[in-house]
Amino acid sequence: MSSQRFLSLSVSAATRDQLVLTAVVFVACVLGILSRPAGYIAVIWPANALLLGLLLRNRALALQPLSWLLAFSAYLVADLVTGSDFGVALSMNLANLLGVAAGWLYFRRQSASMLEFKRQHSVLHLLAGSAVAALASALPGALASGHFFGAPLWPTLQRWFAGELFDMLLILPVLLRAPQGWMWQWRWTLLLKGARAAPRAPLAALLVSIALVHLLQGPGAVGYLVPALVWCAMGYGVWGTALLTLLACTSATALLLAGGVVGFSQTLIHGATSFQVGVGLISLAPLTVSVAHELRARALRKLRFALNHDELTNALSRRTLMERGRRLVQRMAREGGAVAILMADLDHFKRINDSYGHAQGDLVLRHFTALALRNLRAQDLFGRIGGEEFALVLPEASAEQALAVAERIRNQMREHPFGQRDGIPLYVTVSMGLRAAWPVRPDDTLERLLSEADAALYHAKKSGRDQVHCHSPLPAAAVGTA
Repeated sequence: MSSQRFLSLSVSAATRDQLVLTAVVFVACVLGILSRPAGYIAVIWPANALLLGLLLRNRALALQPLSWLLAFSAYLVADLVTGSDFGVALSMNLANLLGVAAGWLYFRRQSASMLEFKRQHSVLHLLAGSAVAALASALPGALASGHFFGAPLWPTLQRWFAGELFDMLLILPVLLRAPQGWMWQWRWTLLLKGARAAPRAPLAALLVSIALVHLLQGPGAVGYLVPALVWCAMGYGVWGTALLTLLACTSATALLLAGGVVGFSQTLIHGATSFQVGVGLISLAPLTVSVAHELRARALRKLRFALNHDELTNALSRRTLMERGRRLVQRMAREGGAVAILMADLDHFKRINDSYGHAQGDLVLRHFTALALRNLRAQDLFGRIGGEEFALVLPEASAEQALAVAERIRNQMREHPFGQRDGIPLYVTVSMGLRAAWPVRPDDTLERLLSEADAALYHAKKSGRDQVHCHSPLPAAAVGTA
């Protein structure tokens, strides 16, 4: 996983994390044990999926043998305190740990983006890794069940595999895409703000579909959840979708169990096995839609950025600058606000390309863009007009304020060494022209203001470069304080 999702691993934090991991496994085991019918296999067993998910969120913790030992101890103690025989508890929980280890070995080979459901094939790898973990646990578990309880191998293997697959497919996505850290470390204010801003209709539809599962019953009633979950997938993001899918599928399963539609007695075991596998596979549908929807949104953002920005410098493209600048100037004219236009041109840029090469020239352009953006506000516009020429549009800025920004950019640019040739560092200067309008008049179009700022830039070039020239002279006091 990416480093930002790892939990802190200082000495005290590592011990804390191991203790929390142990407690989570113990509670999950007790919950699973309480769900066991008269037989030997639990109806739900979330411990394995929880342990695997937490270890994948923190690979450094997983690489410490003590973490695995503590987790196994939690399995064992949970069985022993609830009355299990030591031999049975030992063999069954070794099977559980083997499944987790197999899943860990599979998933650790995947990239962080794959495990965080940021890749196209993430859901397929979730299915494959969950199947590996389920099979690795089910095979020794079925053999142990046959030895201790005389259970038939094939039905027991199917039942164990189905239960593990069900838990893995529902729980792992929630853990792998959850916010950084433990629950008490989450930024709940932002999470709740996002939840309040989310559309409510898909959630209402999901609640209605759960009610339909209860009212209409039937083995296929869980399918009523699918349309609402797909709708949720298009509005709640991957983590929200995974969480709602977990809650909805477990709720529907509980309702159908309570209604006697499915059961885990020996006479109903085949139906229960196919039911759990079916629900687990159904849960992949909304998850797949959510991942695809997020990837599409990311691709559109990248495309929009590429259309609106200069490829070399990441400044606004000329077309985008003109479109946004026109709207901004028109708004300032309606509101009687101020706007300042700066035209900037890197001095002797052709000489830089000829003497140092175009790669060095590109570096200079990128650095100037980064430097300018660091000195601008979020509402300011900065774009590349062409070649080494740039334009800045500063709304609600007086001439004095714009001049101060221009001088700050100019001074920072001239003090930055770009490289050396024959031991001599390369320094680059910039000339700028300023045109400020306050208030903006109806006839003050962007094109007119740019033209006047360009005329001021031309004057700065003719006057020796490395300076800022104003289209309208400023008071002497303003120039002196810039």
